[in-house]
Amino acid sequence: MNILHQGIGFLAGGIITAAAMPRVIDIIRDASRAKGESYSRNALLVIGNLIWVGYGIAGDAIAISVMCGLSGMLNGTILLAAIRANRRCS
Repeated sequence: MNILHQGIGFLAGGIITAAAMPRVIDIIRDASRAKGESYSRNALLVIGNLIWVGYGIAGDAIAISVMCGLSGMLNGTILLAAIRANRRCS
């Protein structure tokens, strides 16, 4: 994959990853906001991102691997915060 394709991949991945940041920041500031987050949605996003990481590694697409890894970590953060918030309420 040439440098232009990698650059476009990082740009696209950066935009998608940045889209999750406001929600993650809100949840870090106030953990109770995670109470309404869907376990299944966030778990599926984490799993899907991990599969994309594997795909990127197998296909030598560094941009896909890096950006999906970051997105997976952000969605994992939301998932863990939701689990913690719901445990506190029960």
